[in-house]
Amino acid sequence: MEPIEVTRRGFVGGALAAAVLSGTRQQSQLAASQDAGRFNLYWGDLHNHNAVGYATGTLERSIDVAREHLDFFAFTGHASWHDMPKMPGDRHMKWVNGFAVHSNHWPKTRRMIHEANTDEFVALLGYEWHSSIFGDYCMIFPEDQPELFLPDHVEKLLDFADAHGCLAIPHHVGYKRGWRGANFDHFRASTSPVVEVFSEHGCTESDRAPFPMIRHSNGGRSAANTIVPQLQQGMRFGFLASSDNHRGFPGAYGEGVVGVWAKDLSRASLFEAIRSRRTYAATGDRIVLEVALNGQPMGSDVAKTSDREIDIRVEAQDSIAMIELIRNGHVIERHFPEDHASVVKLPGRAKCRVQYGWGPWAALDLGRTCRWDLSLRLDKGRFLQAIPCFQSGPYEEEMRDRLRAFSQRELQLQSFTSRVQCYAEDPTKAVVCEIEGDPDSVLTLQLRQPVEQTVEARLADLVEDNVVTFTGVFTSESCIVNRLVGPTEYAAKLRWTDQRSSDEADWYYVRVTQHNGQLAWSSPIWVG
Repeated sequence: MEPIEVTRRGFVGGALAAAVLSGTRQQSQLAASQDAGRFNLYWGDLHNHNAVGYATGTLERSIDVAREHLDFFAFTGHASWHDMPKMPGDRHMKWVNGFAVHSNHWPKTRRMIHEANTDEFVALLGYEWHSSIFGDYCMIFPEDQPELFLPDHVEKLLDFADAHGCLAIPHHVGYKRGWRGANFDHFRASTSPVVEVFSEHGCTESDRAPFPMIRHSNGGRSAANTIVPQLQQGMRFGFLASSDNHRGFPGAYGEGVVGVWAKDLSRASLFEAIRSRRTYAATGDRIVLEVALNGQPMGSDVAKTSDREIDIRVEAQDSIAMIELIRNGHVIERHFPEDHASVVKLPGRAKCRVQYGWGPWAALDLGRTCRWDLSLRLDKGRFLQAIPCFQSGPYEEEMRDRLRAFSQRELQLQSFTSRVQCYAEDPTKAVVCEIEGDPDSVLTLQLRQPVEQTVEARLADLVEDNVVTFTGVFTSESCIVNRLVGPTEYAAKLRWTDQRSSDEADWYYVRVTQHNGQLAWSSPIWVG
């Protein structure tokens, strides 16, 4: 039987997967659009880089990687920094030279982005505008844009965005003003309906949020410049995450992705959804998150009312540690699924994370790239979905992570890992499989590379224990078939009520935390 290649978006619901797997694309359940239609969930990355600028990797690679596992992406090459300081040893020339590359490539960039669009994938044209005093913006265009407009003042930039229907999305807003943190004195809701709350720089929800900003030279988070204080001052914007990856790897695991609830996968529908703030931020795991207040979806402005009914639906990719409802910057409700979770019931459904990598400790100076070629088979059961978790490291221009489905009972994975250049010192990648089986169903991991090896585990045994396997002697790579996670651990539907008689407007958003540290934040809903 010829293999059928299935991308990440296929596994989570595209038509390609429907012929092989039973999964369907996530549709909204809590709030319907005004015409009684349902929204679909699409995953993308609206901020990423490559060598068309001052980063690494070809634009061809970026497009190929994005098509493999995202529904949409915008390439936002490094374009300008009008008030860039001179750096020791002329290091600022890295930026100067990168900007020249980007400018010279602009006609070809426009053509390549246009040609990347298909019925199943949306590619958007964009660029990133740096500013020490005004902060950074990712400019995202609804159509082709001949002019590469690079002004020396943010008001000119936002005027241009308004005139061309462009999104101007503030990036890494939590840095100190004057050090490329956002300058919210110039905030415009019309051009910036959403703000980046997470990227590889870290999390800007607040100065006490997880994922501190420690990876770059801009310093740490400035409390007054983070997200929550701006909302408390009355600004209204939605949330998104995007990677800001510099290795030509849009949607890199752990660096940020955005979920968008849109009517269909088209530029027009995506822009409508983003302008309506039906967006949410996720750090890496594709956590399904839907929130409605009195039937209105995330991002909505709800008329003043004292009775608020907040509905929440979560389907995570691992066990959920906590779901929180935040009102006006303060947590007012918390739900801990493990307080109510039951053991995994078989026969039935569960999720299983297969993780691989590790390898030689860096201090041993045995750095290498390990190629993986393996099959996953499920006897007396079937795969319902499979979602790869592929980080950006190591950078290899020609290598790709590929996932194929042979049938409902067999998947094939080709991948590569290394401790060298791994992201956040994590030398692993993973695939999360949603499966259906009984206690005697056997999950088999058949390795062909880096060694020939067979690992078997009964689902009944995976309820209580995982399986750790090494591919050779000490320092060699290894893999883990993790314990099963049951529906009561990874999914939840909640309804909370809140009564308020305040004359001031209130705003609510939801934060989801998995036990493995992956998070998601819904865009706020405003009342009044």
